[in-house]
Amino acid sequence: MMTAVKSTDRWPMQVALQHESILTRGWETERWSIKELMPDEAKREGYVNVELELHKDERSAYRFNLNSAFPHLFVLCNEDETNNTLTAIHITASQDKAASFMDGEHTILETPMPAAVQCWIDSYLGIHGELIDEGKKKKKKGKGRSSER
Repeated sequence: MMTAVKSTDRWPMQVALQHESILTRGWETERWSIKELMPDEAKREGYVNVELELHKDERSAYRFNLNSAFPHLFVLCNEDETNNTLTAIHITASQDKAASFMDGEHTILETPMPAAVQCWIDSYLGIHGELIDEGKKKKKKGKGRSSER
């Protein structure tokens, strides 16, 4: 049972998933999607509690997401093939983290990031500063060393 309250780096949320069968070129396929995301703590029937937690080492990914044309949240789901269900188990604003989950062959659903969540993440970045991309930092060091010779 989630007892967490919203803070500068955690926001309890609830997500409801929906399942539908669609016809594609004469074949019936199954598709899961996010029916609704509620960024609050009120317990609702048919919703699963997830907590959006921000981490300092993912600040570059958050900024990249916020600067995109359509910022998204990514929901990691656990698939139960015995009864054909999908359950939301984790949520992130980091595309890098979502990509690593997909590499592990997990199901990831995405949903547009609510404006209030965008403001909250932007505030987090304001409090903790922007993370400098380590890759760029190393290239600059390398350039400096080679020019000293």
